[in-house]
Amino acid sequence: MSNGPARSQSTTSIPITTVKMRFGQNYHRNFVPEWSEHYVDCNLLKKHAKLGNIADIYEYLDNAVPALEAFYQHEINTDSFQQEDLDKLQWFGRVNVDAIERIITKLKRNGHAGSPDPSRFAFWKNSRQMKFYNQQNGNGLQDGILPNKPRTANPLQVAIRYQDDERVLALVQDSKNLRYLSARGENALHVTAQLGRLDYTNLLLKALAKSGLDHDIPDISRGWTPLFFAAVDGHLDIVQLLLEAGSNQHQKDHFGWTAKEYAVFKGHLAVAGLFETTDTDGLTGGPEQSPIGPSVYAPEHCREGEQIIIATLGSSRKDRVVTEVDLSYCSSVYAPGTNQDVASFYLTISAAGNKSQLRRKVQLPILDDQINDPFIFTISSDVAAQLIFHVYRATPEGNVLLGSGTALLEGNSHQFGTGRQSLIREQTVPILDKETMSVAGTVTFTFLIAKPYIHDLQGPQGFSTPEEWKTALTPVSSPPLLIGHRGTGQNLIANKHLQIGENTVGSFLSAATLGASFVEFDVQVTRDLQAVCFHDFSLSESGTDVPVHDLTLDQFLHASKIQSPHGNPLSMLGKPCSHDEGNNARPRSRSLGEQFEAGAIQIRDRMKHTVDFKLKGFKPNTRGEFIQDSFATLKDILTQLPEEIGLDIEIKYPRLHEAVDAGVTPVAIELNTFVDVALDTIRQHNKKGSKRKIVLSSFTPEICILLSLKQKAYPVFFITNAGKIPMTDMEVRAASVQVAVRFARRWNLTGIVFACEALLLSPRLVGYVKKKGGLVCATYGELNNQAEVVRKQVAAGVDIIVADRVRLVADTLAVLN
Repeated sequence: MSNGPARSQSTTSIPITTVKMRFGQNYHRNFVPEWSEHYVDCNLLKKHAKLGNIADIYEYLDNAVPALEAFYQHEINTDSFQQEDLDKLQWFGRVNVDAIERIITKLKRNGHAGSPDPSRFAFWKNSRQMKFYNQQNGNGLQDGILPNKPRTANPLQVAIRYQDDERVLALVQDSKNLRYLSARGENALHVTAQLGRLDYTNLLLKALAKSGLDHDIPDISRGWTPLFFAAVDGHLDIVQLLLEAGSNQHQKDHFGWTAKEYAVFKGHLAVAGLFETTDTDGLTGGPEQSPIGPSVYAPEHCREGEQIIIATLGSSRKDRVVTEVDLSYCSSVYAPGTNQDVASFYLTISAAGNKSQLRRKVQLPILDDQINDPFIFTISSDVAAQLIFHVYRATPEGNVLLGSGTALLEGNSHQFGTGRQSLIREQTVPILDKETMSVAGTVTFTFLIAKPYIHDLQGPQGFSTPEEWKTALTPVSSPPLLIGHRGTGQNLIANKHLQIGENTVGSFLSAATLGASFVEFDVQVTRDLQAVCFHDFSLSESGTDVPVHDLTLDQFLHASKIQSPHGNPLSMLGKPCSHDEGNNARPRSRSLGEQFEAGAIQIRDRMKHTVDFKLKGFKPNTRGEFIQDSFATLKDILTQLPEEIGLDIEIKYPRLHEAVDAGVTPVAIELNTFVDVALDTIRQHNKKGSKRKIVLSSFTPEICILLSLKQKAYPVFFITNAGKIPMTDMEVRAASVQVAVRFARRWNLTGIVFACEALLLSPRLVGYVKKKGGLVCATYGELNNQAEVVRKQVAAGVDIIVADRVRLVADTLAVLN
C-alpha cells in the first residue's frame, strides 16, 4: 500500500510517554542477523555498571566501538544506495548509538573517566544524508575467503545465521573461520548454540576437534561459553551434545551464574535436569548478587468512581504465536524488502476518557517481549472502556497519521450473559488506512479492566503495617512456615495412608493438630455468587462436567449430600449442614466402612462418564477412597475454624485449559465480580478485630492484579509452575522464575509460590527472589512431602512450604529448629 506524499500534520496536545527501547540479547534474531556481532547490548552493560564491573564495560567498548566505527564507514558511500538496506542500516545505527550514549552518560555521571567519546558517531545523527554502498563481491563468502576490509560478520557466522547449509559445509573447512572471534568474543559455535541447529553444532564440534581448537571458550561480554547460550534458549539436544563433548558445566559467567541456573531461571527445567547436581560454592553469590531493574510504576489502588484498563501487546499464552502489530506499513517483525523506512514508524495507544489524557508511544518494529510492560489507563467508571490505536510515520515535515483502530473492550459482553465474560482475554482490532479506509493491518493485545472494591479493606488486618505481614511470613530465626495443602493434603489414590477429604473443615482441623501454621484451600464462586471451597473445575459428583461457576449453592451442597448410599437413615449419614446466618451446626463425618461399600460403588458409577473421572479414575473427597466429609463454603471455614489457624485462600478462577479439557464453553463469572464475592465473604465473616492471619493467592495473573488493586488488608501471592513439565497452563507469566519475579514486583505482590522443582534444581535462585526481588519465597509440590527435600529448602532459605504430609514435614522442621 502506498503511503502517498508526506504531509505535515500537527500532533495533538495530549502528552505522549515513550516506551523505551530495550536491547535484549535476541535482537539479532529478529532483525539483522548478518550484523549481530556489531550490536551493542545496552542491558548487559547496565548490569555490569550496577555490579561495579567498570573494567568489563571498558573492555567491551574497547572492542565494540572501533569495530562499529570501521563497519559503518565501510558500509556507507555517497554515490549509490539500496533503500532496503539503508533503512535497515539506519535502524541498526540508531540502536547502537543510543546504547553507547546511554552507557557513556551513565559512566560519566558516576565519575568514571576514559569512556569513548560518542561524538565520533555524529555522522549517524543526520541519517537521511547517508547512502549505502553495495560493494561488488562484498559478501566475502566466495571460496571461504575473508573480506579484506571490515564488513559484516565472519562469513561462516553469517552463513550459520542465514542457515545456508551449502556455505556452512564449505566454510567450516577453513580453520580461519573457526578461529575467528567477533568484537564480542563469539566464535561460530556460540552462534549455532544460539540458533539451535543440532546438525551445525555437531559439525562444528568435529571441525574444532580436528583443528585442535577449544570449543568451550567464554565470550568477552558475558563470559558465556556456547553451553550458556544453548541453556538460556532451552535447546535441550544441543546442551546434551555440548555436555557430552566435555563442556564445563561448572563455569560461571561474569555475574557468577552457571548455565544450569540460567536454564532454571528461564523456565527450561528439562534442560537443567541434564546437568549434575552440584554445590555451587554454597548458596550465596551469583543470582542473589545480580542486578535487577526497578519496578515499573503500577497503581496502588483502584478508587471509587474509576476503572483501570491494563493492556499488553501480543498474547499471554505460550501456545499462541501472534504478531502484536501486523501492518502493511511496518510489522512487529522486520522483513527485508517489505518495510519502508522502518525507523520512522510508531504506534500510539490511548484510552477514551483517560483522565490524564496520556498516550503511550511504541516504536516499530517491536523487538522485545511485552508481557510485563502493560499500558495502564485510568478512566471514569461511567465511560465505556475503549482503546484507541494510531499508526504514525515521522517525516521532516512532521508526524503523519497513516491509520487508526478502536477496540470496544466490553462491546460483546452481552453475548455471554449478565455478569459473564470469556476466558479468552485476547482481542485483535483492525487498523484502517486513513485515505482508503481499507484494512491496513491489525493490532493484537490482551486486556483486563479493574473496577474498585467499594468496601474498606485498605488497611492491614491483624497487623498494623504491611511490613509486619512480611516479617510474620518470613521468620528469621526459625524454619519455614508450614501450610497444609488443602488441609492434610491433596487426595491422591497413590497415597498409601488414609486421607480425610481435601478442602473440608475436618481436614483443616486435622492439619492444625498435626503442626501446620496455615491451611491452604481453593475458593470458587457459584452461579448465585456464593464463595465455596472446592478445587476441581467441574463438579463430577453431579454425574456431569458442569463447571462449579454454573451451579447454584444449593446444587453444590446437594452433590455433597447425595454421596451417601441411598436408603440409609439420616441418623447414620449425618444431618446436612445449615448455611443459615447464625447456625454453625456441622454434620458428622461420614466414616468409611464396609456397610457403605455399595454406596461407594454407586458414587463411582455416577461419575464414570465425566472427563475428570476418566482421566484420574477417582474424585477427591468421595466415599470409598477417602474419609469423605461435607463440602464447605468459605463462610463455614471463617466461622468454624479457630482463629489461631492461618488461612491461605487460593482464589481459583477458571482457566482456559480447564474449560478446553472439559469440553465446555470458555465463559465464566466476570473477574471483578468473582474477586469481590470472595472479598465480601472474608470481610463479613472474619470476626471483627480478629487476629487471624490470612493470605490470598492465585495461579491466575489477572486475579493477583485485581487483589492488589482492590485491597491492602491481606498479602497477595502469585502461584507459578515456573516451567515445570508438563505445562498444562500455557500462561506466559507462569512459565519461568524470571517472568514470575518481574510480574510480582510489577504489581506490588508480597511473594511467589513456586513449584518446588525449579528451586531444587537451582537453590541459589531463592536468594534472587528474596534479596533482589524483595519477595517472600514459598514452594508447593509433591516433592515437598520428602524430608530430604524439606531440609534442602530450609538450607536455601525458603520461607514457606506448602505440603500434604503435614506431620512428616512438621517433624522434619522441628528437628531443624
